[in-house]
Amino acid sequence: MDRIILIFAITLGVYAALAGLTWTQRLVGERRTGRKRGMVLNLARRAGPPMMGGAILLTAGAVMDLPGAAPLAAVVIAGGLAYGLHRGLAEVGQGDRRSLGFRLAVTLGLTLAILWQAGLA
Repeated sequence: MDRIILIFAITLGVYAALAGLTWTQRLVGERRTGRKRGMVLNLARRAGPPMMGGAILLTAGAVMDLPGAAPLAAVVIAGGLAYGLHRGLAEVGQGDRRSLGFRLAVTLGLTLAILWQAGLA
């Protein structure tokens, strides 16, 4: 079961990294300061609570010595960040099928390469 959770966490992490690069590119390209602050605030509003929940889960798992807390916390943190960045990109017009399809294809390729190099695939 830990192997499946690890693969899921890696996939979400790779997608979050790619979406983060695209989101940062859009943030740098914005001219108005108010729009930049709004993008950052929306990201914090969407990705912040799941990431804080994952950090609390990780801390509670270390304190209570729970064996499955770390992989679950990784999935929650990566999923929260991926969701926040994905919704942020959808708001600024980067959520169409073409850009999303490209991001998903690159995510699949990078995830398979990472899993192959790690010996999990």
